[in-house]
Amino acid sequence: MSIIVRPDDVRRQNQFGILMALRRNGNLSRTELSAATGLSASTVTVITNSLMERDVLTAEQVGEPIGQRRGRPQVRLLPNPRYASIAIMRLALNMISADIYDYSGNLLGSRTDAVKTKAMTSDELISSMIGTLRSLLDDQRDEIGPLARISVGVEGIVDGDGKIFLSSPVIDVGDIPIGAALEREFGAPTELANECNMIAEALRWRAPERYGPNFAAVLMTIGIGMGLYLNGRLFSGIASSAVEFGHMCYKPDGALCRCGRHGCIEAYAGQHSIWRAAMGEDIGKMLAEEPTPAQLEALANKARAADGPEREAFHEAGRAIGTGLSNLFSMFDPIPLVFAGPGVQFMDLMKDSIARTLDNPSYGLPVPISVIDEEPDHVALTKAGNLMSALIFLDGNIPSVGEMPLRAG
Repeated sequence: MSIIVRPDDVRRQNQFGILMALRRNGNLSRTELSAATGLSASTVTVITNSLMERDVLTAEQVGEPIGQRRGRPQVRLLPNPRYASIAIMRLALNMISADIYDYSGNLLGSRTDAVKTKAMTSDELISSMIGTLRSLLDDQRDEIGPLARISVGVEGIVDGDGKIFLSSPVIDVGDIPIGAALEREFGAPTELANECNMIAEALRWRAPERYGPNFAAVLMTIGIGMGLYLNGRLFSGIASSAVEFGHMCYKPDGALCRCGRHGCIEAYAGQHSIWRAAMGEDIGKMLAEEPTPAQLEALANKARAADGPEREAFHEAGRAIGTGLSNLFSMFDPIPLVFAGPGVQFMDLMKDSIARTLDNPSYGLPVPISVIDEEPDHVALTKAGNLMSALIFLDGNIPSVGEMPLRAG
């Protein structure tokens, strides 16, 4: 059976390739675009002219002193900042944030609201998210292009379509239709994504050569998570969003986890859990308050100084993470690791126990640990992943000539 390739499909593919080259390399001339994409000069000219006519691209002149000019002045092309705007939202424990970016990826404004997510109903959470984004948009209304995409990074599990917030330790209710609610309110396509996936997306976009087609980003905060790239694709479940690495079982019927189950990796390796163990608190109960960064730093310094419950708590966290990685690597070959989040600052207290656990023959074949990076600022990575995911969506869905252009939502 022959496969029919339509000219419009080829045009869209080439158009997308040009936009991706500009995203990755910055402003380029048509000659540079031709070299970057492998497209002919005439093809680049036709596509970029069409994109400029639709206000998707704009041009800046590369000037030389008037007396030195020869022939037509060179121009560099770039995504038109006012073509569209993108809202990036983040939902974490007791916090909702929103950022507005233009189509070139420039940050235009930010807002963060402290809320009591844990005690909220589904409707209250949705109302708070709408209020945060609406307030930010009202402040920016006269300076931005039409809102064309909302991308939400969440601490928790979302459905495979990226519309429903299924469950999370940040709130006691589940199955919250955040995507549909934001789309109704703002008229922009909306996608929810697990923050660990967005961290892996950001790393892959930032340095594809460094990270390659296979790597895992392990998030270490109050909880433990993972974003996983396999064979050049971001891994997700069949019906839900992410690798729930932190909720793999480490010790059956063990310590209570924030998810409500017992014995999870997170119940030993999350910052809440490390503090609980070091302080000798009941591992069958959750703490009333989370430890502060200053408290955790003091705890780590005490662990570095001498043997005791503090050092053992960090070592146990390393054993939990190492056991989870060993179980994961038993399903496929070991892959490079990136550790992200504030827990990275305590890796000196955990890395040896992670490595010893991976090297333990009782867990299967010894596994050499390969840590290629440690990234403490997981929030910036999450937002970068959300932003690139949104921009890639827009670049792949540019209206054709004659179709309805973007309108303000």
